[in-house]
Amino acid sequence: MSSQLATLNNDATAGDVEAQLQLADLYENGVGVAVDFGKAAYWYQKAAEQHSIKAHSRLGQMYLRGIGVARDEHEAAKLLHVAAEQEDKSAQANLAWCYQHGLGVEQNFERAFQWYLQAAKQGHAGARYNLAYMYANGIGTAKNALEAFHWYELAAGQGHMKAQLNLGLMYARGEGVEADEAKAAYWYKEAANQGYAKAQYNLALMYGGGLGVEQDDEEAFKWHSRAAEQGYARAQYNLGLFYANGLGVAQDYKKAEDYFQLAGKQNYPKAWYQIGKLYKHGRGVAENEIQAAKYFRQAATAGYPKAQYCLGHLYLKGEGVPRDEGEACEWFLRAAKRGYSKAQHMLGIRYAKGQGFERDYVRAFAWLKLAVDQTGDPAIQDVLERVRKKLSSGEIAEAEVLSSVFSQGYVQRTKAAVN
Repeated sequence: MSSQLATLNNDATAGDVEAQLQLADLYENGVGVAVDFGKAAYWYQKAAEQHSIKAHSRLGQMYLRGIGVARDEHEAAKLLHVAAEQEDKSAQANLAWCYQHGLGVEQNFERAFQWYLQAAKQGHAGARYNLAYMYANGIGTAKNALEAFHWYELAAGQGHMKAQLNLGLMYARGEGVEADEAKAAYWYKEAANQGYAKAQYNLALMYGGGLGVEQDDEEAFKWHSRAAEQGYARAQYNLGLFYANGLGVAQDYKKAEDYFQLAGKQNYPKAWYQIGKLYKHGRGVAENEIQAAKYFRQAATAGYPKAQYCLGHLYLKGEGVPRDEGEACEWFLRAAKRGYSKAQHMLGIRYAKGQGFERDYVRAFAWLKLAVDQTGDPAIQDVLERVRKKLSSGEIAEAEVLSSVFSQGYVQRTKAAVN
């Protein structure tokens, strides 16, 4: 032990609060000594016993996370309350987190909001981010996009990467501020350069689409790669598409499958669907109808409409699965209910012909109308008009109501999936 450390230890042992705080800080951060959270907690406890606000704050955080001490949310909240009441901004931010998530206290979003607000006014970046999030989502306060933007902007300016991402999203969507793709890309890049995978993925999309930046497939590939290396499923999936389609890289179905498999392991249904396509067409892997059906089924069961539609066709043809027209129609129906126009078209035809269903021109009209509304396809319009001739005016009115009901159903499911 150095003479300086020995002196500090002697002073702390003698009850010097400043020495206790310094010693705790050294052990917590490993400055001149090996990191030892237990010793850090010990000296914070000694300082807290002498009413040190900083010690209450730091010790409260250690109890909250179980660092150097056994995790104790109730003790954490008690210590944080003491420091928060004395205007310690870190304690206020952490106490707000406790109220937001019901840690050691009864969950109370309004109190969480108030404590975040106090810490945010003192410049705490994390509190500013959380306060913005509460304004953006109407948690503990009325939803207010302008206030959300204001606090995200302040936190982003302090380098808070999640705030930078969300600020970029607000610029991209025009929420709380006029839409500006260039500024969206700027803030995505700020967060991406800090290694934030979601921001790297969003920045990749901007480069891929030339949104707010010059279109650049190589830059898109680069940022997708960085996000994928961190295990971000959407980026892994998109890299698979890059390799499958030769976008910015040489086409390589084997590499495409590797990335699809990585995303699939994270339960990303679109990746399973793409693997199914590779097996169905023998791209990068041996053609295998059973394997194709397996992956289509995984994606279909997870609710991916394209896979549901493809699985329906496999059942119609008996490819990789037993031929079963009823099962095929069930999968077409699931895809149609999720708004997939090809499935809606298929259902319309099958209801009109009585294939897999009892013939029902009203339902045929309803599904065909939805498909036409989405695609404007003149061929489907022609089928719709032929079905129309088989219906009375009352039946057409019934079909239009039914079409509206189907449409509202899949719109609601889409909103739920997004949220």
